[in-house]
Amino acid sequence: MSTVLLVAVVADEHEEAAVAIAREEGAQGVTVLPGRGISFPEHITFFGLTYRGLEKVLLWTLDAETAETIAQRLNRELDLLQPFQGLAFCIALDHADGIDPQQIRDHITAQRTQPHR
Repeated sequence: MSTVLLVAVVADEHEEAAVAIAREEGAQGVTVLPGRGISFPEHITFFGLTYRGLEKVLLWTLDAETAETIAQRLNRELDLLQPFQGLAFCIALDHADGIDPQQIRDHITAQRTQPHR
């Protein structure tokens, strides 16, 4: 089993929907970081002010199959592949320094055996 980091960058208003999709597919924990886009065209201009919108960066550590399924659903259902909407993608963790892949696998296995809340 390969372990990956699923990263989803979504608009602030899509955070709850993204977490719900991930839970439906079996992800139980998520780390949420605030974000903001830099160097992109302005989204809305009003009264001479520019609003770029708030973003959230959502992180999950999952097995590769589950992460890929969730990333595909997020991209499709939240329309993340359209310009300036966000993106969901996976990064392999098996070769990351400081991380014991077996401990991650054990954690994921333990999560799967716990009932969903």
